[in-house]
Amino acid sequence: MNLKSFSCLSLVALASASLVGACSSGSDSHPAPISSGGSSDSNGGASSSAGTRNSGGTTGRAGSAGSSSAGDANSAGAAGESVTGEGGAGGEDLPPGTVVVVTPGACSETPMWIGPAPLNGVSTAAEEGLLSITADELDIAFLRGGALYVAHRDAANTDFDMGSSVAVPAGYDPSAGAALGGDGKTLVLVSSDHHGFGALTRGDRISAFSSSADTTAFLALNDRATQTMEQYAAPVLAPNGSSFIFTGYTTYVGGTATVYESLSSSGVWGMPNNISKDIFDGTSTARPLPTALSADSRTLFYFDEATSTQMARFRDRAESNAPFYDHIELPGLIGAAPNAKCDRVYYSSAKDVFTEAD
Repeated sequence: MNLKSFSCLSLVALASASLVGACSSGSDSHPAPISSGGSSDSNGGASSSAGTRNSGGTTGRAGSAGSSSAGDANSAGAAGESVTGEGGAGGEDLPPGTVVVVTPGACSETPMWIGPAPLNGVSTAAEEGLLSITADELDIAFLRGGALYVAHRDAANTDFDMGSSVAVPAGYDPSAGAALGGDGKTLVLVSSDHHGFGALTRGDRISAFSSSADTTAFLALNDRATQTMEQYAAPVLAPNGSSFIFTGYTTYVGGTATVYESLSSSGVWGMPNNISKDIFDGTSTARPLPTALSADSRTLFYFDEATSTQMARFRDRAESNAPFYDHIELPGLIGAAPNAKCDRVYYSSAKDVFTEAD
């Protein structure tokens, strides 16, 4: 099937003219991508690039699923094996002799999603683009004709309802991205000036969202944007509520774009950790825009404006300080977001929302 590429986060990038690897410099590098298959029906072929981690004397991604990596000092075998040496799975320094057990992540580095089909209930004659879907596949947020909608279903194997429009509070811009919480009862929006976030809430998964945005959980991040002059886009909530990921970028000539991950403390998202530094940073006009985080927090899905390609990038641990290095391309799967098992993916294409199974 020949699908025209349509990007909800390209829409994020293009809707407003003002909008919108390696672990550290010299410590990680990426050779040319290696073909690794992919979705045959939606041009979703994937290519991967194995990173080189030098800080602990190991080369390659420790314990990559289905592959082995040869080390300069110690080698890391198939997923689930142990790595012994001075370099941990995240590339940090560990005492000599430390054993790091690396287990397979939920998402495969060689996905074979097939059978693309429009998402029943969500897909209509209007133009739709995916914004966010819960890992249990029961709630979805999307743009329909440029307006923000949400839809619900009672089971993952049934059709979504036709969706209902969300009353977006004044001062917020859904074209800059939106993020559903794992229980479907929180919806994070970006402010119209892109200097902050606010959350809409509802009491259950079928009720309407509140008409006003609560900024309480984002006070530190919003204050930070004011102080740094960064703008925000593409929010993503971890399915288990453990972290909040977004892009921060500057708009001046030569400005940069960075992907951040923030952890919650006493109900407030704290100062963010830079998880893209020297790995997949961007510029003010070519940003990496997160679209989803896997249920185990080990695979980040994002749209790379520099190459107009959907990407997935992997890390060996769920901690926010664990670096991302290996990556694959997911052509045609724009705005990709997986379910909890990562055996189904949702994305935007041909001005519609599609899904495929692995």
